[in-house]
Amino acid sequence: MDNVRARVFSISVDAVDDDAFIAEVESMAKQMGNCVYQAVFDLFTDIELSEPEAQSHWRKLLVHRETMSRAMGRNVHLVAVISDYLTLHTQALENPKIVEISAFDKATQESTHDSLTGLFNQNYFQHVLENQFALARRYNSDLSLLFMDADDFKEVNDQYGHLAGDAALKVIANIIQDSIRESDIAARYGGEEFVVIMPQTNSIDALILGDRIRKLIANYSLTYNEHQISLTISGGIASFPANAKNSEELIYFADSALYRAKGAGKNNISLFKEDKRRFLRINFSQPLQVKELDFKSTETYAGLSKDICVGGILFENEKQLSLGAKIQINVPIGEGDPLLLIGTVVRVEMLNENRFDIGVVIAFKEMDKVAKNEISRFLFEQIDKK
Repeated sequence: MDNVRARVFSISVDAVDDDAFIAEVESMAKQMGNCVYQAVFDLFTDIELSEPEAQSHWRKLLVHRETMSRAMGRNVHLVAVISDYLTLHTQALENPKIVEISAFDKATQESTHDSLTGLFNQNYFQHVLENQFALARRYNSDLSLLFMDADDFKEVNDQYGHLAGDAALKVIANIIQDSIRESDIAARYGGEEFVVIMPQTNSIDALILGDRIRKLIANYSLTYNEHQISLTISGGIASFPANAKNSEELIYFADSALYRAKGAGKNNISLFKEDKRRFLRINFSQPLQVKELDFKSTETYAGLSKDICVGGILFENEKQLSLGAKIQINVPIGEGDPLLLIGTVVRVEMLNENRFDIGVVIAFKEMDKVAKNEISRFLFEQIDKK
């Protein structure tokens, strides 16, 4: 909504007159829907309308503009038309006041954004999370929440002062804002805590984004008053519908995962895990072959499986794989030929300098796609041989 509102505001500034503005609004609404009309009323008034209400009032408003213009013998400014229409024909405006748009924008900015970091504030976050959760439930789509906390932040304040702490929070906020997608919403939850709402994002993709943010912050060296200050964050992720049934649970579970990350040594991102396992998991110790999912590469690594379930496998490996990496694994199952598994790395834990625990979620759709690609490639190779 903020992006739509920004575009409507830009149109209102650039349009040579009201007719040009109205034409641009209609063109934009054909592309983006009735949310454009919502943005118009949100921009020029202080009322909230649903999309159907906004569309209905917009149509009636244009008729009212023609009536007023004929009566006055000239075109009446759209702002005056909006005020007159809403006052006379609806209960939306009881005591209208003239407010300069820049002053209104400033007041809106102050009410929705954190003054230090420029991110959205906690109140706005709560409002948006409720809306995004309702949308995810309505359309049966994924929604993930990343809850982050600056590690050992009190030590930064105590050792370098609160102004240094403020500078650190700004750095973290800027990295978060620069890393997220346009559809994501980042907010300062309070103190040194930050949250990111990720619509249409499952927990694995959220983990990849969270770990990218973590690495960028860990690699950033803040210089303050000739002091080099190292920063790290820990984070927790929970998702709908996999974990939470409502927005309150989503916050609680993401926060629980954050504390799990802190307990694991900080400077890492954890997924929320219920105590009750979704799948039966058994100990499974077998040598296996691991290879990143790139058929142009022939490099493979020896590994040792530790446990396995229908949804994933945990193994020990000599190579540190990246979170989110797609890999293929040859696993001996029973006395038959090795089973080819394809999955996504969701956990990497260093055991010692040359050994790592690798957790993988098995991607059955990806396995099916790769199998089809391999068959197609084989058929084309046979055709070329003829």
